[in-house]
Amino acid sequence: MQNLRKIQVALVAITIAAVAPFLNKAFHVDDPLFLWMAHQIVKHPLDPYGFNVNWSSFAQPMSVVMQNPPLCSYYTAAIAAFFGWSELVLHLAFLFWAIISVLGTFAVARRFCREPLLVALFTLFTPVFLVSATSVMCDVMMFAFWVWALEFWFAGLDRQQRWRFFVSAVLISGAALTKYFGIALVPLLVIHTLVRDRRRAINLAFLLIPLAVLSNYEFVTEEKYGRGLLTAAMAVSSSVSSATRPSHLAQLLMGLAFTGGCFIGTLFFARLRSGTVFLGTVLTFVVFTVAFKFLIVSWVYLDTSEAPVWLEGGFFATMGGGILAFPVMNFVRQRDADALLLLLWVLGTFAFATFFNWSITARTFLPMAPAVAILTIQHSERLQDGSWLKYSALSLAAASSMLIGLADYRQADCARAAAWSYEQRYGSEASKVQFLGHWGFQYYMEQWNAKPFDRSNPKIAHGEIVIGPFGDPNVNKVQVDRVSMRDESKFNSLPLISTSSLGSGASFYSSFGGPLPWVINKIPPERYYAVITK
Repeated sequence: MQNLRKIQVALVAITIAAVAPFLNKAFHVDDPLFLWMAHQIVKHPLDPYGFNVNWSSFAQPMSVVMQNPPLCSYYTAAIAAFFGWSELVLHLAFLFWAIISVLGTFAVARRFCREPLLVALFTLFTPVFLVSATSVMCDVMMFAFWVWALEFWFAGLDRQQRWRFFVSAVLISGAALTKYFGIALVPLLVIHTLVRDRRRAINLAFLLIPLAVLSNYEFVTEEKYGRGLLTAAMAVSSSVSSATRPSHLAQLLMGLAFTGGCFIGTLFFARLRSGTVFLGTVLTFVVFTVAFKFLIVSWVYLDTSEAPVWLEGGFFATMGGGILAFPVMNFVRQRDADALLLLLWVLGTFAFATFFNWSITARTFLPMAPAVAILTIQHSERLQDGSWLKYSALSLAAASSMLIGLADYRQADCARAAAWSYEQRYGSEASKVQFLGHWGFQYYMEQWNAKPFDRSNPKIAHGEIVIGPFGDPNVNKVQVDRVSMRDESKFNSLPLISTSSLGSGASFYSSFGGPLPWVINKIPPERYYAVITK
């Protein structure tokens, strides 16, 4: 027990050390949506979606724009109401969920392999976890509920203590009210329980609790906002994906590439111990690389060299294929309830993230991180790798993930730096300023009362100032008759590596911006413009 406490304390310390360098990270991507909802909750606790937001260059109800449930924003509101809304305060608040997630992963992994510490650290140092842990979005919070719900359910099966099933059901409810995908735990645990021990099927009744919670949530939101927000989110995801999705083959290829990029650390644990496996891997890489070049890169906008994109795409997709093969081979080898759980956990998450979400986003792959880590460490244990080899591989995984996290940090900071720069120049004329672009840039521009451009009224009055990033799709909708001054500013992110730079091929947060979660390439600077009309 004493040794267990020491390991847990070490995990807490390592998690803090890993996330601490990013505590001042600028609010980025969808962070503003969660923050604005938290502001609303502070003022109107029972009406989290009851306001309009200009997120796509025209005003819409928040209930239409926000496709996530409100529990994460309630947590943010509770923290910010007492300690403030600064980046440092809120990132510290969300560090709690990263710590809980790593501890939960360690607890679950103790049931599957001999070295759960390695599993927990491997999960921490996957790019998808580390980057997500530096945001104030809902993903890591849902992840924490997810792993602890699993742990309490497993403990309930082991010890036949019904209160543990109840706690698990409450945690699943929390996961589903943080991010809708959390409800996927219900079918996962139903199948696992029936395969493991049908005599315990009576305990499945506890899983009616999260179903009832989500059903009531649907009913309440329909009464309050005119439509159930769970089914509305499903409809939006389906309509957006069906209208924008490429061929199923291209979608599969990008899903594999996102899998490989999100879990790049598996590369350092890989061992190609036979000529046949090596030859098969090389052949797969060649096929995926060619497919990536002609099926995907040909229609993606790039502002830099395309060769690194399709080469890395082929490499990541090859890795992704290997990661998906892990649970299949493990199930064929073991054919038990645990192996089936890992198989469904990985393949189910992959299928949803690749084919059913509104676009392919790295964050949607996050729930499968512990399963990938367990399978990776199990494989290393079967190969009887020495401790020095395992921890060397973990060190390389940690270094690569920290570098990717730093790239995302710098990318976020470009938008904050741009907004602050324009505030210095035009802050005294804020009433005349309209801006394009959203994500963190929108958040920081609105901090000094600049107004978002409204494409329903695109005419710009004389003497007004228009500011925005190059590449915004609404630029061509701005009607400017005469220009008295125009300037351009550039903000450099991390050289050579990016998670979401326009034209680089990398788009960690949505495949609409690129086919890879991150890329090593020549990264173009972030370009912004300011136009003053006559």
